[in-house]
Amino acid sequence: MTSINPEPAPPPPPSGPAESRQPPAPPPTNAGWAVATLVAFWPLAFSAFSNAFEVYPRWARGDYAGARSASNRVRRLGQLSLWLLGGILVLVVIAYVVLTAAWISREGSWYDNGLMHW
Repeated sequence: MTSINPEPAPPPPPSGPAESRQPPAPPPTNAGWAVATLVAFWPLAFSAFSNAFEVYPRWARGDYAGARSASNRVRRLGQLSLWLLGGILVLVVIAYVVLTAAWISREGSWYDNGLMHW
């Protein structure tokens, strides 16, 4: 009977110092979006600035997912505030057009309220 010698297993990697993992780069604070929130729809600015100020401390503590989540939330709040501002402006324009049309339909007279006809 002949024996087949299996190929020898490759040697294990050399044991050296433990791999040092570099932390990921800190996510952007999106402070610009926080300022846009303050300008566009200020009630959301409290949450936006609170999250913007939490990005770096969370990253420094090693909570990389929390830092990224806070950064993304600031961006979403900024975008939401701009959408809300746009919606409010559209409603104001619609109201202006409706009121102007109503005024024109009354023949454009501010003084003629139907009570003083001589």
